Amino acid sequence: MKKYTIGFLILITTALISCEDSFLDRKLDTNYTQEQVFANYGTMRDFGLGIYTYLPAGFNRIDGAMLASATDDAVHAGTGTQIQSLTNGSWGPFNNPDDQWSNMYAGIRKANMFLENTENYEAVLFRDTITDEGRNNYLNQTNDIGWLRAEAKVLRSFFYFELIKRYGGVPIIEQTLDPQQEQDLSRNTFEDCVDFIVSDLDALEDDLRLTWVGFSSDEKIGRANWGIALAIKARTLLYAASPLHNPANDIAKWQAAAAAAHQVIELNQYNLASNYQSLFRANTSNEIIFARRYAASNGLERANYPVGFEGAQGGTNPTQNLVDTYQTINGLSISEDPTYDPQSPYENRDPRLGMTIIYNNSDYKRREVETWNGGVDGPDKSRGTRTGYYLKKFADENLDLLQNTSSTHTWIYFRYAEVLLNYAEAMNEAYGPDDNAGFSLTAREALNMVRHRAGVEMPDVIAADASAFREAVRNERRVELAFEEHRFWDVRRWNIASETLGEDAFGVQIQSEGNDNFNFIYSDSPVEKRVFSSNMSLYPIPSDEIYKTGLQQNTGW
Repeated sequence: MKKYTIGFLILITTALISCEDSFLDRKLDTNYTQEQVFANYGTMRDFGLGIYTYLPAGFNRIDGAMLASATDDAVHAGTGTQIQSLTNGSWGPFNNPDDQWSNMYAGIRKANMFLENTENYEAVLFRDTITDEGRNNYLNQTNDIGWLRAEAKVLRSFFYFELIKRYGGVPIIEQTLDPQQEQDLSRNTFEDCVDFIVSDLDALEDDLRLTWVGFSSDEKIGRANWGIALAIKARTLLYAASPLHNPANDIAKWQAAAAAAHQVIELNQYNLASNYQSLFRANTSNEIIFARRYAASNGLERANYPVGFEGAQGGTNPTQNLVDTYQTINGLSISEDPTYDPQSPYENRDPRLGMTIIYNNSDYKRREVETWNGGVDGPDKSRGTRTGYYLKKFADENLDLLQNTSSTHTWIYFRYAEVLLNYAEAMNEAYGPDDNAGFSLTAREALNMVRHRAGVEMPDVIAADASAFREAVRNERRVELAFEEHRFWDVRRWNIASETLGEDAFGVQIQSEGNDNFNFIYSDSPVEKRVFSSNMSLYPIPSDEIYKTGLQQNTGW
């Protein structure tokens, strides 16, 4: 008889604690048979919650590097790390640092197993509560398992999206397979997978809670709800409408993506946070739709504090390529604004630049940062910045690494600003920037909501037509969502990865002049050669899966 290990998740505030952190505060006997697992509420529930532990990791998840270091937004301070194989062309079906095939299918398998073994949960719980706890708990327990069944489908849909954005069409598996059945798998088309995700999510409207806020049990906060389901649907349909998967530019796909994003908007459950910078240090926010909370640590800070601070080890270095995309406060690009001074490059820029990136001579941890050549944080220091920049976003500025102080960190999967940007992109492609098509917002209005958020307050976007507005949306996504694992996928789905990920990554060389009061001379400099070929728009199916199942490999691999 097979035995199964029970995994479970404690949920706090609005986010999820990761499975690798110390959240297992209940001691369970995990030596259960499958029949025993699904014979009572406690183990049944714990198995269902365990599906959450397969959610993808965030932050420095690839050999200590962020995925952004495989884009034109950043490089990694270390050399010879796995993240660089994604930028130098040395990855493939035998070596993919971001291979998620096994992990996502493990989560799908666990969701399928939970759904299969809880079909008669009401009868099981009725028997259990009669004999053990009495009938008073029956309604609460059946409601909880009913919700968990719906949540399992939400998570399964998210796992499938994580697969198809990497690999294209994948096998759709709705039941627990034995090894022989796994050998007989074939790939469904990308369109099949999108239809499966959307139909599965649409069917859950009456089975999911709209929100867990105010629920009597705090540990339910952060579990999947209807807003999360709609956010997954909206992102899935946006990817399906994009040029990589919609080469004929079927406008109906853009219309479906716009309608799906508007479903999230019209819930009236979310709004933009009043402080962009503190959003990424928050445990709770009305902007956060779905997130994962990590237990207290300081690894992120060690990898991102400027190296002149004791205990800092170097990590993600934003590129000049990214810095140049931040507009001036006049709403113009630096090439268009005659007031921009390349020798005072950070003055009068989009406020999100200083909230996201640490640049030379800016204040951080109660001193001025020195990324100039010879400065305490400069490129000549061990693991010093290669680009002249360090990452500010996500890090807790108040930690003392020598004292090993720590704090919690929240990785956001979905937030309301992204929904507005998804909507703006889809609406523009479907109807143009200024036609609301019967919805509550035009594309332009949605985009300007993001630009006007408190503390940012950038001018209205000035793009006149759909083509110019498309570029404005793409630039806004790059700035607003920097380092949140969107750029890597956006340039692929837009079919512009060759001219973005295939171009050199640039930094800035900074020379100082003077003694006490420094003057600086700034000049751009290439720091890393990059390689991108068209087959890299989709990941290769892992070689062991090809060997095991005979699945068709993606073109070019």
